[in-house]
Amino acid sequence: MAIIALFKGAYSLSGDFEGKLAERGGYAYLAEGTIIERASRQFNVPLAKLTRALYHKPSVFNNFTHEKQRLLTYIQIALSESLPDDMVIYEGFSAHLIPFNIYHVLRVCTISDIQSRRLEAAKAESLSEKDALLKIQTLDNELNTLTQFLSRKAPWDSSLYDILIPTDKVSTEQALSLIMENAEKIAIDNASGQSSAMADFRLASKVKLRLIEEGHDVTVTSKDGALTIVVNKYTMRLKKLEAELIGIAVAVEGVGAVAVAPGPDFNDEIYRKYDFELPSKVLVVDDEKDFALTLSNRLQLRDIGTAAVFSGEDALSFIDEEMPEVLVLDLKMDGISGLDVLRVIKQKNPRVEVIILTGHGTEQDREMATALGAFAYFEKPVDINKLLSTIKDAHKKARR
Repeated sequence: MAIIALFKGAYSLSGDFEGKLAERGGYAYLAEGTIIERASRQFNVPLAKLTRALYHKPSVFNNFTHEKQRLLTYIQIALSESLPDDMVIYEGFSAHLIPFNIYHVLRVCTISDIQSRRLEAAKAESLSEKDALLKIQTLDNELNTLTQFLSRKAPWDSSLYDILIPTDKVSTEQALSLIMENAEKIAIDNASGQSSAMADFRLASKVKLRLIEEGHDVTVTSKDGALTIVVNKYTMRLKKLEAELIGIAVAVEGVGAVAVAPGPDFNDEIYRKYDFELPSKVLVVDDEKDFALTLSNRLQLRDIGTAAVFSGEDALSFIDEEMPEVLVLDLKMDGISGLDVLRVIKQKNPRVEVIILTGHGTEQDREMATALGAFAYFEKPVDINKLLSTIKDAHKKARR
């Protein structure tokens, strides 16, 4: 039999549809929450962080940390190790992490038109139609974040699914019959390769995690233990990268032959291997916009992951959203001053290290900043190498 991957648009189905589907075909039921909980335990990552990786946009630092890719791979491994070869219904959009070369997976999306969903949400949540629409749009935007990241497609793009069922136009009984009919057909067509396909899925997931842990962002597929590693970003040293990737992959038990190939987006971006020893979450805060951007760019040229904001208010909002590890902070800014930002940060999260870099400081400012917990205090202009060395020291302390 097949695996049924069920993708449900919010407020498109009423009642226990997946329960009825499981009962109809004698399938077991596996929920997305169960997989995320398993990944949380297996890799010691908070549940909220894994859920956020699925349904929120990548951090501004992600090009330097590859954190979203790593967290999604944790979920993918938990999914690959939890799915049996067949006879299970898996419900959740994280099923997009199941590769398309597992042909006995029937991908089913159930979705209604927006008016039907709005009425259903208003009724279910006791909301006005306006608030119900806003709730649906918020949920759909989260799904769009995931599918755009994985495939650059919208969540309701028909090419992502084997069956797309308009549940405002098809009865529950018709939908159940349609799914079961196709599940039986897809199982018959792919009966001989189900176990090997799932084994390939598990192997590819493990190799991908090993590569991510070594700082690489690539796509990995497997066919009967033979791997293909796809490099989607441009590198002038493809042969050298190829040798490194193969060396990492063949060390994983079960791996046979390994091939490395450039992907369809090979020329779009420069390939960047993540170095875990370098600071990757540094926020520059200065109301002199040109200075902040220039400093941020100079640090990035030295492989430091940075972002820049231009006020104390923006810094505090950014910190709540992104959680940098090191701040390079100006003191004299309109609105919330640098000292006030430092005070709030150290109260809310003392693990964030703050380096003061100001052009108008006094000895009293230095003493106050030190008392509030600043890691270092510099006056402009500062030697970039001295600042870089201090950022690295602050990063090491933050990581400890």
